[in-house]
Amino acid sequence: MQESPLLRQFLQHRHVILAYVHTLTRDWSASEEIFQEVGLAIAQQARNGVQVNQFLAWALEIARRQTSAYYRRHQRQKKIMPLSESLAEVVAQSIQENERLVGESDVRYRFLKMCLEALKGRSREVIEQRYKLGRSISDIAKTLAWQPESVKVALSRARQWLRNCVQRKVHLIED
Repeated sequence: MQESPLLRQFLQHRHVILAYVHTLTRDWSASEEIFQEVGLAIAQQARNGVQVNQFLAWALEIARRQTSAYYRRHQRQKKIMPLSESLAEVVAQSIQENERLVGESDVRYRFLKMCLEALKGRSREVIEQRYKLGRSISDIAKTLAWQPESVKVALSRARQWLRNCVQRKVHLIED
């Protein structure tokens, strides 16, 4: 079975779309839920044979609408405040205007994934707890039986190592 161009582009831009949704929600679990809805909406459009010239702009509009729908569904359960429509449009416009940078971010993102795989021991553990699981510094400190300051130092060192690793890889392809 041949993969749809829409689905291929969705996979290519997935981290940009997820980052946009997270900018709108400021909540990782909500972002992931909305991102899945965006993926389902795009898959439905792909099954219907829809063709799109400016995929990223189109996908970000779907993401904005799915985010609005999420807020409407959860409005009664939680006191959550969405970004204003105008601010959401500004963020989407900014992403579209910098689409060239999105491609560069794609390369950096792949390098970051490679560097994360190379990260070992406690450094990897604190990074995963903080960014994958979204845990607070104090929660990580309790889990590891560390002082919060020690967690901050470990995170800082791990981020610096990751930054250096990505920069080395970027320089290799630039030379």
